[in-house]
Amino acid sequence: MAESDDEVGLVDVKMEDGGGAGEDFTFQDFTRGDDINNLNTVGNIGEEPGRTIPANLKTQSLEDFSDDDEEDKTEVLRRIIGSMVPVYKKNYLVSFIRPNPDLYGPFWVCATLVFTTAISGNLASYLINSGDHEWVYDFHKVTLAAAAIYTYAFLVPTALWGVLLWRRSNAGYSFLEILCVYGYSLSIYVPISVLWVVPLEWLRWLLVMIAMILSGAVLLLTFWPAVEDDDKKVAGILLAVIFLLHGLLAVGFKLYFFHAPPEPAPQRRRKGKEYLNAEMLNRRNLLARNSSPRLLLNSWLPSSSECILHSWILEL
Repeated sequence: MAESDDEVGLVDVKMEDGGGAGEDFTFQDFTRGDDINNLNTVGNIGEEPGRTIPANLKTQSLEDFSDDDEEDKTEVLRRIIGSMVPVYKKNYLVSFIRPNPDLYGPFWVCATLVFTTAISGNLASYLINSGDHEWVYDFHKVTLAAAAIYTYAFLVPTALWGVLLWRRSNAGYSFLEILCVYGYSLSIYVPISVLWVVPLEWLRWLLVMIAMILSGAVLLLTFWPAVEDDDKKVAGILLAVIFLLHGLLAVGFKLYFFHAPPEPAPQRRRKGKEYLNAEMLNRRNLLARNSSPRLLLNSWLPSSSECILHSWILEL
């Protein structure tokens, strides 16, 4: 027995008969087998199993993060393609944006459009003025493109969201959803801005019309359910404004960044005739001050060489 309550570590061991003092002692395992199998449960050993570790608390591997990133890229690509291809009676916001609207895709769509428009505009200007050694890169085009694109992508959705709230639309479009739709709607202008480098005016205007019709139709199909219950006149005006603002952005880019090349030939002819007339007038004035009346009369009569030169310039 223990001599004192404080000496808890001293225990008398009674040897059974027949047991030798030299026998080896072994440790007995008091842990149950089902407890060993449930070590991954939350709680102490011996409690009832069933409360497992939540999936969001488990350690994720690099492969899991890579799979999530690939899924995000696939979703963004699907939304970009959907913004370019209108489908009759298919709402782009409901089919592609809900229930997870994002700002990652719209931000990078706008950023890509800024650089493709500015770079392609400068490249088109270089091709037009390829023989002019004074051509320089215009960095202000990047600033202007960024200001125009991000202003359009933020102010227009904000105004549209306010109008829908004012008209008490039953569609229930949130501000984030409308902002996401407008950001992705600019995706079609990225390849169009690259094709605008081709110095063919009819092709550039054709691309403008194609982009306006395709992307504008997606916007009209998206916001028609939000205004169909409103007054028909108000709904028509609102949809027309949405389409025109979307098209004016492309027209503005075309006119400012990809304007038509000048025609220098008529200017050269006008300059040549003006120079010839001024030169002949100066000679006549000089002879009028320093010559006799007979020489003055002869000076007003054009010589054969002047007639040949004058006719040659007119034929240019």
